[in-house]
Amino acid sequence: MKHVFKKIGLILVIFFGLSIGFRSDRGRTSSFPISLKFKLLQEPLHATADDWGFVRQSATWARGNSLFMDDIIAGIQANQLLTALAHTQIVSATNIPMGDEGGVFDIKLRLKDNTSPAPFTVLSSSVFASPKDFDNCFQLKVAGTNTIALQFFWDNDPRDPNQDGAILFYNLSLLAPNKWTATAIIESYVYSPDTTDPKYDPNIILVDQGLVQTYSWAGPLGTDTLAQSVKSGRVILEEMDGGAVFCFKTVVSVNGTADFSSLSPLLPANKAFCNTGNADEYYKLAYSQELTGNLEVIAKSGWEEGGVTSVAPAADDQICSYGSINYGIFDVNGFVKDKIALVSVPSYDHINATRVSKLYQRIGTTGKSGSGDLQGVKWDDLTQATIQGLTSSVTFKDLSGYGF
Repeated sequence: MKHVFKKIGLILVIFFGLSIGFRSDRGRTSSFPISLKFKLLQEPLHATADDWGFVRQSATWARGNSLFMDDIIAGIQANQLLTALAHTQIVSATNIPMGDEGGVFDIKLRLKDNTSPAPFTVLSSSVFASPKDFDNCFQLKVAGTNTIALQFFWDNDPRDPNQDGAILFYNLSLLAPNKWTATAIIESYVYSPDTTDPKYDPNIILVDQGLVQTYSWAGPLGTDTLAQSVKSGRVILEEMDGGAVFCFKTVVSVNGTADFSSLSPLLPANKAFCNTGNADEYYKLAYSQELTGNLEVIAKSGWEEGGVTSVAPAADDQICSYGSINYGIFDVNGFVKDKIALVSVPSYDHINATRVSKLYQRIGTTGKSGSGDLQGVKWDDLTQATIQGLTSSVTFKDLSGYGF
């Protein structure tokens, strides 16, 4: 079965990696007074093809999404005329080329009107079911159409636990059609939980809980046959220990009838990876990373058919019935070693195997946020039902009532 293990990375690169041709956009000019760095959104498409697939690039992807949001806000705030206009009316522009190697768009922007504020209400998302009001909105549509490529909603300070954060929706193939083929809609949510919220268990959510980010998508991240097997997925990232530690969890749903037989003669046709049935399969991964020093990482992963099972901290998890590759360790130079027994995993300044095992245990559960905090946010939910439901809950929003 070692041969099958070596194919895990190839399968993961199909989920997160595309073979794309790039072309230069040099010489393009935009008459809209902000710039967009679409390259910040591309990092999940470059995960390395090793047995741990998503470990190396997930932090970069999260940083890229966060920086992309920050760049939009900073670009708007830096232009006083644009800001002044957008506080009083919808600022519109048509047929505008935007972004590095991006497409051509019709643009709308509206900022909070301090005299008669009318917030943008997002009725629901994959992380909250009750309506949320955001002060500001920026939208891109494919030029000359009603096809939405990007929507960004934010409050004035997304890190303020008294506000609703920021939420971004985008489709890579629409943002840069000559660069990406990923047709999935991706939802990025940035939120700062209020640790004094009585709905949080104080034994689970600690005072050093920092910013959380969720990345949820519906649809494949590629157009080839195998990439089309991906149905949905979610990544959850937490800043912990006063910003000294980065904690990561993910679940990716795969069609149980996918044909992976071309990857190995040991994999029969139309049985996906686990071989035993036709139920959907789920790739699972959790890790913690030191954010100082040698950037050490401890990781734990599994792959199962028919469910997303919470695994007790002392128990191992397997890749279907093929065995375990746990635990894996990484540092600033990349992969170090895997298949390390729990008792033999090294401890670092802030992380150890027990911490990672408890993090992994939350996969398959509603996690720290339970049924929702006082703001109605369920940011830590990695249950099977939620992962399956992303195909309908991750959507662009109808803003026609706002003149968008």
